[in-house]
Amino acid sequence: MTVNDWWRDRPEERYWMIAPSRGVVGDALSAPKASADRRFEWSHELVGFTEPGDTLFVWDRTLAVPGIGAWGRVLGPLGEDSRARRGETMPHWRMPVSDTLRLATPITLSGLRRIGGDIVAIRDAVESSTEGPVYFPFIGSADTLAPAPAYLSKVPRDLVALLSSRFGFEFAL
Repeated sequence: MTVNDWWRDRPEERYWMIAPSRGVVGDALSAPKASADRRFEWSHELVGFTEPGDTLFVWDRTLAVPGIGAWGRVLGPLGEDSRARRGETMPHWRMPVSDTLRLATPITLSGLRRIGGDIVAIRDAVESSTEGPVYFPFIGSADTLAPAPAYLSKVPRDLVALLSSRFGFEFAL
């Protein structure tokens, strides 16, 4: 199985969302690589598709009210390292990132659900114009919206524009 890199010929599609288990990104995106003896995990393989200059939003589960709490930039270059786990050495993607900056006000799940219809419409539009998976950062309907159960997901530019206009932060789009 391979990643459907639908954004490849769309340079404006340079946004991602990471959902680290402990709420901390660290100095790099790091995820196991697929191999012949290991199952394919698209949210890990996406690390290999990030590029220097991309924007990374951070879904922080450790906040009092979980939500998008910070952002940073992908620095690069993409590399590989090995990590030992349960006595086995596994190859990992490693993409250096900047320090993250906290949003003045996190974008909570209840805030996202208030505009859930608009978010779902963006997801539906991307899916209808794309063959294959789009790795959208949120699943569910407008009222049941939840973060995708993924380490890294793809945030379409139109979603960044919507969040920016509704929650008052500025990004050059």
